[in-house]
Amino acid sequence: MKKGVIFDVDGVIVDVSQSYHYAIKHTAEHFLGKEVDINLVRHLKFSKGINNDWVATLEVIKELGGKARLEEVVEVFNRTYRELRDQEELLLRPEFFKELRDAGYPLGVVTGRPREDLNYLFEKHGLFRFFDFVVDEDTIEQKELRKPHPYALHLCVEGLRIEAGIYVGDTLADYYMVRAYRELYPKPVEYIHVGKNFVPEGVRHCPPEELPQVLPEVLRSL
Repeated sequence: MKKGVIFDVDGVIVDVSQSYHYAIKHTAEHFLGKEVDINLVRHLKFSKGINNDWVATLEVIKELGGKARLEEVVEVFNRTYRELRDQEELLLRPEFFKELRDAGYPLGVVTGRPREDLNYLFEKHGLFRFFDFVVDEDTIEQKELRKPHPYALHLCVEGLRIEAGIYVGDTLADYYMVRAYRELYPKPVEYIHVGKNFVPEGVRHCPPEELPQVLPEVLRSL
């Protein structure tokens, strides 16, 4: 059986706690005219399982009594994020991906990152060479089928030409996507949750630094 591994990017491959999270905070502050607690930002994003950070920003603004239009939020958010993106650091080292590739596992990505931001990150760290199929925010033309819709995961599974796989994520949205995928598509996909934010009950989870030890065990069980 041909098996593969598919990764989310933010919070899995790269630490975005000093970039995307603060882009949400600063963008919300722009529209609210007051300071926003970073812990509130993270709580709203993770507790509500919001995959898209533009939407998460709107949620913060509404939660604190403000109003904004999505297109206005996108413009301010993108400008703010690009001032912060060089603060991102890898959680998973390139050597880890090389070991998986050398072991014969195809690797994929399913992310809600816009292509420009993904390209910047992956080119900076030389990561594209490890991945056989990438689904980003701009891959699928129909917006309703983009991550966290399970079609995005299905597209990657089929693009990798695997018979079974693992999706590594870090949010409730990632878990819900895998759960919905299982209801619609026949090929088995297991889920591993990395990090500590709102771990779904009964789901295998570990900190990113332990993933190299956990992943082979789950691959063997497929």
